[in-house]
Amino acid sequence: MQSATQALLYRTYFETWQRGEKYAGQNKVKINFYDDKKVEADVLGTKKYQTILEFKGNGLSRNCTCPVRDFCKHMVALSIIWDELRGLSKPTKGEIEAETIPPPLVSSSEIEDAYADPVNADLEIIRMAASEFGFDSKKKFSHARLPLKPKFNENFKEPLAITEVKKAFSEIRSWSKKSNYDLYFCAGEMVAGFCELMRIIKERLNCSDPLICAGILQLAQKFHYELILELIDDSDGLHEFTEAHLQDIYMILKNAPLKKEERKILNEKLKEFDENRDNY
Repeated sequence: MQSATQALLYRTYFETWQRGEKYAGQNKVKINFYDDKKVEADVLGTKKYQTILEFKGNGLSRNCTCPVRDFCKHMVALSIIWDELRGLSKPTKGEIEAETIPPPLVSSSEIEDAYADPVNADLEIIRMAASEFGFDSKKKFSHARLPLKPKFNENFKEPLAITEVKKAFSEIRSWSKKSNYDLYFCAGEMVAGFCELMRIIKERLNCSDPLICAGILQLAQKFHYELILELIDDSDGLHEFTEAHLQDIYMILKNAPLKKEERKILNEKLKEFDENRDNY
């Protein structure tokens, strides 16, 4: 005889399971029909919801009239009662903690806020956004964990040098060679590392030669394309963050007060940057 609770357990959020257990204990499940393969019930929540569970083939078919509709607390409550009626034991506390889905690391609103203002976004949100999916239901696979940023001089009174920026990009590139590196699940950390570097570079612009900074911007743009096109899976549109940080530095250089000859050279470099936009 198949267990409904075991069929739902690993697909349900921990908090949802807890609420379903509470409903089952409060006698909110009214069974209308059941046998070994199917159960129909009314589950009392904010309203009365019709909930159906049915084993078909190797899976458990589910339906509930609540707004959530799938893997909801009403299904959990019904699965617990149904298993009890058929003489099947419910999952232990340890099984529930180990097998249910952990709470999301970040909320959808936090992710939306980050995309709305990528230059000032909390980069930790970007790092964590995909991490909750970076393992299977049995916790057998975990993606590589990457540094927060490459090694880079954070003395804001130290002029920038192209060599140190190249070295930082080389370090980020090396992260993709780590064991269990995943193009999708590690993408947020790769992009956050790039953006952290851009933020340090921005702080050091004031004490640096603008023409050298323009060369660094071109170098950063080139590496940005490598990062987005080769080193990560950009399915979530993380290029919005790298592009925003490049644009931020571009605008600072564009508005920098310079002598006429320096401005002419800088404008040529910025023109090349403009011409190389959207190269993917």
